Amino acid sequence: MLMCMCMLNRRVDILFDKDLWKKVVNFSKAQKISAGELIRRAVKEYLDSQKKIEPKKQTPFNRLFQPRG
Repeated sequence: MLMCMCMLNRRVDILFDKDLWKKVVNFSKAQKISAGELIRRAVKEYLDSQKKIEPKKQTPFNRLFQPRG
């Protein structure tokens, strides 16, 4: 899966311990993808698997605590 950089519009900093980072790098090299692409795929797969969870019921107060963006 090739992703155009123009589609990516958020940057995040994530801290990994040494052993986990080594696993990420080794696995991404074996898959011939970047570590960032591996992490994006893993997050997407995890979130897609969580769709079974019902979204929180909207109340007038939900919007007060949402980040502005």
